[in-house]
Amino acid sequence: MMSNFDASAPVIIGVGEASRKTVSGEWPSPRELAGAAIKVALADTGQSSSVAAAVDTIAAIRTFEDSGVSLGTGSPDNASQAFGAAGGISAPRMIYADVGGQSPQAMLNELAGDIRRGTCELAVLVAAEATGTAKHARKAGVTLDWSLPSDIAFDNRLSTFPILSRTEIRHGIISMPLAYSLIENARRMELGLNADAYAQELAALWSAFSAKAEGRTHAQFPGYRSPDAILSDDNANYPLTDIYRRWHVAQDAVDLGGAVILTSAGKARELGVPQDKWVWLAGAAEAAEPPLAERGVIHRSAALDFAIPAALGQAGIQASDLGPVDIYSCFPCAVFAAVDTMNDAARPLGDYTLTGGLSFFGGPGNGYSVYNIAAMVDALRQDGSKPALVTANGGVMSKQAVGIYTASQPDIAWSGEAAKGYVPKQIALDDAPHGKGLILSFVRSAGKDGFGPATLILEMENGARAMAVLDSTPDGDLGHRIVKVTSGEKRHMAAIL
Repeated sequence: MMSNFDASAPVIIGVGEASRKTVSGEWPSPRELAGAAIKVALADTGQSSSVAAAVDTIAAIRTFEDSGVSLGTGSPDNASQAFGAAGGISAPRMIYADVGGQSPQAMLNELAGDIRRGTCELAVLVAAEATGTAKHARKAGVTLDWSLPSDIAFDNRLSTFPILSRTEIRHGIISMPLAYSLIENARRMELGLNADAYAQELAALWSAFSAKAEGRTHAQFPGYRSPDAILSDDNANYPLTDIYRRWHVAQDAVDLGGAVILTSAGKARELGVPQDKWVWLAGAAEAAEPPLAERGVIHRSAALDFAIPAALGQAGIQASDLGPVDIYSCFPCAVFAAVDTMNDAARPLGDYTLTGGLSFFGGPGNGYSVYNIAAMVDALRQDGSKPALVTANGGVMSKQAVGIYTASQPDIAWSGEAAKGYVPKQIALDDAPHGKGLILSFVRSAGKDGFGPATLILEMENGARAMAVLDSTPDGDLGHRIVKVTSGEKRHMAAIL
């Protein structure tokens, strides 16, 4: 028994996952997938009944259906209650998390802090999506009704944080692949690589990730893909932008449920959960950025440059001390942002994921990081000799949440508060730009008839930022070219000089 046992320290005691591989029926709903995952997580604790009876908080990750991406299936009025009931649990406190892929790790940070302070005894974090089923039903002409009435109050977290600004949308940035391609092209330009060389870099990373999905039971798109396959037209791998093809991006047509159970070390001991099940939170950090075109730095994540070192600092370790790592991987630049921050040359590309990432494990809406946390717990239970790191990313690398985990009680007791305090550098956009501008990044959307006009992020002669659309796009690299900008009422136009 530990002589300095930290009874109030938050620990994960159970994790569970579910998919079509374990949930029967032709049209499984998020509620069914969530319930199955909760039951697996309860069983994973080794004390299912006593743990279920001790739950006082259920936090559900917001589904895509409730995040403005409706497929017409409806959803429960109270997802936390519905998901919990399907898993055989209830709680007086119910939370429905905010939009964004950062929300699972951010919510875990919050719940862990509540546990540390004694305001929460035992919490279940749960996520589920059945977007694959919903899309299949729509194609088959089947109407699904996943609504469920409830008049029970819950804590409904829904912020007005802007993922895309009105200016970005007016200039054609209307999807995540387009937005992330702006980051990708900025990074390519910063590295001084041509388009072909950079494409090879992305393909090498994603090929290494695809190999990891092979080992995950619930991976939705398993199967090794070579770098050449990542860049080929095969397997419906059509271009989305001048940077991305289909298999470069998060695949949301998944049917997945995941759950994480956390409590204090003292409560875990009281419940009789075996100590070799416990995984301790040793450090945490969060940071947020303004809309992409207004950031001081476009080619990397300044928020992640803050959050990863801050979380590592709470744990008293460095990136080179880490064992298991899973970086949120909706797009390659989200991974490279962490790679650049960690600066760990000895780590192979495939060791930045535990699941295979959102292209190959699958991209379940806002909930992916429930699954990378579950994979991290599995990894630490198998080999707890080194701490683990998990990142979670929302928006256009807009919100970051980071967790550091250990298989034994951390040397430095976690304070109960995620490190925050990041102050972003924000550059206002010129609403009426005119004159010469330098292209900082660009993107062209792909369609059946080829590539569309380029959307630009510019630095104007006066130092202001601006966005514009090229009136005609020449062949060749647009990076660092000079354009003449003419302001317009709806969008600004540019011409190459």
